[in-house]
Amino acid sequence: MPQQLQDLGTKLLPRLTLSLMLGIVLFACDQTSSSSVSDDAGDWVEYEPPNRGAPGETQDLGSRPLCKKVAIPFTSVSPSTNWGETLELYPTFWLYLPYQASSVRLILRDEPTQEELYRTTFAVSDGDGVARFQLPETAPPLEVDRLYNWQFDFICDAENRSRFRVRGLIVRRSSPEGLQTQLSGGTPQERIALLAEGGFWYDALTSLAEQRLSASDPSLEAGWTSLLGHSSVGLEELSEKPLLDCCEQEGNP
Repeated sequence: MPQQLQDLGTKLLPRLTLSLMLGIVLFACDQTSSSSVSDDAGDWVEYEPPNRGAPGETQDLGSRPLCKKVAIPFTSVSPSTNWGETLELYPTFWLYLPYQASSVRLILRDEPTQEELYRTTFAVSDGDGVARFQLPETAPPLEVDRLYNWQFDFICDAENRSRFRVRGLIVRRSSPEGLQTQLSGGTPQERIALLAEGGFWYDALTSLAEQRLSASDPSLEAGWTSLLGHSSVGLEELSEKPLLDCCEQEGNP
């Protein structure tokens, strides 16, 4: 009997060894596949920035006597190149609000002349998140190929006028031939990808943010992280901040 058991063990050992090795290989492949999916989940949106602009004032890193000190300052969610393009007459801007401001002020200027074209303020009811600020329809619509300078002031204390400030440039473009057909026939994610690939930062960002607000989808989260982490943007630290629905137009100061 001992000899029979020994013979049986001798026969089974290669099979057990092979099964164990196959199990290890399959487990490793599964782990690699899962990791690959996770790492590449945001690749569906690839921003192609226009080849222009220069570093701007998308963050206010200064300190103000009556403004709280924060880890992440008041920030415009826009390319660090200080340049963004849109197809919209009334584009939407996105700002990181470190805490609830007294108000946020928008000033729009003609960039070549610095002529002020419009100003308004927004009431703010929340903070420590990313919020939308759309150019109101009471403003003059953006003209095609005209360069504008936008400025947002985060008013910490209205009485003493303490504020943080960010600035940037925006230009409206006419839609390239065939793009509108592609946009109208595409899925929400396909439309976002087309806008990002075309270099329309404000439109791609707004479309993606609105999709995130309406649906919980890991691919949208990954796309958001990818867009904010683009080398020309560098705002990975904001990708996990919540999207806020907090800010309504208040009026013209």
